[in-house]
Amino acid sequence: MEETPRFKEHPQHRAKAYHTMLEALAMVYNFAVAPRMMHPRLFKNTGWQTDMYTLGQNGPDLNYLTAFLDGRQTYKLTGRYGDLVLILVQVLNHLSGHPDSKAIGNYDLSQFEINPDGTFECIVSAEKHEGNWIGLSPDSPYQFLLFRRFIGDWNDDPGEMRIERISEIPDDYYDADEFSEDSMAERIERGTAFLRYLINDFNINLFNMYTKVSGFNNMKFLPGTVTSQVGSPSSNYAMAVFDLAEDEALIIELDQLPDGVYWSLQAGDVWSRSLNFIHRQTTINMRHAVVNENGSFTAVVAHRDPGYANWIDTTGREQGTVVFRNYKATREPVPQTRKVKFAQLGDTLSSGVKKITPEERKAALKRRAEGFLKLHGE
Repeated sequence: MEETPRFKEHPQHRAKAYHTMLEALAMVYNFAVAPRMMHPRLFKNTGWQTDMYTLGQNGPDLNYLTAFLDGRQTYKLTGRYGDLVLILVQVLNHLSGHPDSKAIGNYDLSQFEINPDGTFECIVSAEKHEGNWIGLSPDSPYQFLLFRRFIGDWNDDPGEMRIERISEIPDDYYDADEFSEDSMAERIERGTAFLRYLINDFNINLFNMYTKVSGFNNMKFLPGTVTSQVGSPSSNYAMAVFDLAEDEALIIELDQLPDGVYWSLQAGDVWSRSLNFIHRQTTINMRHAVVNENGSFTAVVAHRDPGYANWIDTTGREQGTVVFRNYKATREPVPQTRKVKFAQLGDTLSSGVKKITPEERKAALKRRAEGFLKLHGE
């Protein structure tokens, strides 16, 4: 990271580089060392969820869960949909960074059998089962499952999910995994590979790829399968790298709203970390987007409040990224972008683009923070 041009040439990015390195180390413990195989769990706040772990630019509406399972065992996943608009489960046969790690399944739970009250259950195992089933690799004792649970508003009902092992094993089956030096060495090796993956693939190469594909201040289509090893194949992404002076702004426009179940815009920094999405309006989704009078959508990326409803706050970052997520849509729209002088926004945007008062902005930000804490706690 210290050898990248963005570190060497932009003092603004340097402190966050060290923040990110330490964050990656914490994630190594959470993903590679801490999970206990005897009693598997769905982990929430130790993965890509809150503002504590945003490496990879997690979407705050996706309400992630992670699980680490043994392909030799059989598990039962139970849950309740609540107000979620989509639940996706992605299965990797090894933790990312392992030389043989690959996605072996992507499951859309809306295609599963769901009870009238929104509850569901499914079997998770290597052996195929009738009905709701998520497949594991029989050859891997440590597999990575990433759950994306999409919610339109943080005050909505997020549903419930839990997992339990239902195959019978002796009480001491995983004792070596807890106490053996050899087993701990395996976890350290797994963690080392995961750390290299986080730094190389997320911190360094994602921004490089976005810049190569789209340049600056220009949004380009990018399927989820090529963004990273854990990019969702159910999404049509579009990416932009903003590079804005204090007196500049980036206008993002959609002539027609996406027709999928979820879409959003989100700002991130140059190390592929989400910007502060609890107390600053760095994200806008389909529930909170203010639509223009003609049915189109316009957002403004700027360092200060432009007075338009769909402001994406850079939080003072001169450079960063904007990710457009669009799930289960029949079309693949790519928002149009144009850089303008901040002072010219009023002359550039049509009168049909909705404005907002400072009092309304303050109330919206207050509701945003309260909703996030309601959903996730401190």
